Amino acid sequence: MRRYEAITVFLLLVGGVLLPVVGWLIGAVLLLASSRWSMRDKLAGLLVWPGGLAVAASLVAFAPTRECVYVDDASGHRHGGQCTGAALSGWLGVPLLIVAIAGPLLTAAYLTWRARRTA
Repeated sequence: MRRYEAITVFLLLVGGVLLPVVGWLIGAVLLLASSRWSMRDKLAGLLVWPGGLAVAASLVAFAPTRECVYVDDASGHRHGGQCTGAALSGWLGVPLLIVAIAGPLLTAAYLTWRARRTA
């Protein structure tokens, strides 16, 4: 695999994290301009997980949070419980984050494998 292909895969994977939107788009243009990959490979690189790891980073950085405030009285009993916000439940958030990480990693591994195979 040449340096050009390595840079392309890198930008598709983490370009959107380093330079939001623009980094991934540069990787997409490089992917489309390359003769190393077939049309199937290009479609996989563009459509399987657009944005690369930027989606996972956004899930972590901008995840909805819930904050609750409780008041304990002198005897140690908890009262009240004012909560604000809404949290993404663990049964949904964890699998979503795993898929958001695995999708781009598997796509990058596939493109790397195809680039080495066609070299």
